Amino acid sequence: MSDKTEKKSVSEKLNGFLEKNRVCLFAVLGVAVAAVIVYAVCVSVNAKSTEKALSAIDEITYVLTKDSDGIEDSEAASRRATAKDAVAPYLSKGGVTGVRANMLAAEIAFQDKDYAAALDYWTAAGAKGKKAYTAPLAYYNVAVCNEQLGKLEDAAANYKKAADSDFVLKSHALFSLGRVYEAMNDSAKAAEAYNTLISASPEDTWAKLAKSRVMDMKLKGNIQ
Repeated sequence: MSDKTEKKSVSEKLNGFLEKNRVCLFAVLGVAVAAVIVYAVCVSVNAKSTEKALSAIDEITYVLTKDSDGIEDSEAASRRATAKDAVAPYLSKGGVTGVRANMLAAEIAFQDKDYAAALDYWTAAGAKGKKAYTAPLAYYNVAVCNEQLGKLEDAAANYKKAADSDFVLKSHALFSLGRVYEAMNDSAKAAEAYNTLISASPEDTWAKLAKSRVMDMKLKGNIQ
């Protein structure tokens, strides 16, 4: 058989196969195209859904804080209660929606002095946005809530977590870490936190306060 004849035979067989199975192949192609379309639609729908949810949270925040300076305590409490109910449907959401919703709920709870609830909300905000720029802020506020609840070991762990992150309040977190260790009567770890702050940002206001704390501990004989 010549090469030309062989090529023709292969071509005829392929054409025959395609003709015989064109419904199946077209169906597979159709499924693939449909899958791409569905994915694109889902991405679009999710984006619109997120945008709508964030707009709702912004509106809740606006109503809560609008002209809030000087209002009566009863009015402030009423606004917080309304905002708390309004944001509740968004707390279980993932991504940026869940982060923003839990941050707002945490702030409301903290203002109500419900530190246990604020702790839960800040913890959720941190978990839902581990890679977000808000994560260190969540860790810091988790520490604050733990401190309010007398959970000093947990407070120290989260101040350290915030300080070890790319956090705009890193100096404050380090100072707070040292302060909590002092409250735990662990002068060595307190001095370590303060000295880390002093070395990193010697001219920072918190570093200057840290220097005074180190000096005080030395005078008291708590550290060498």
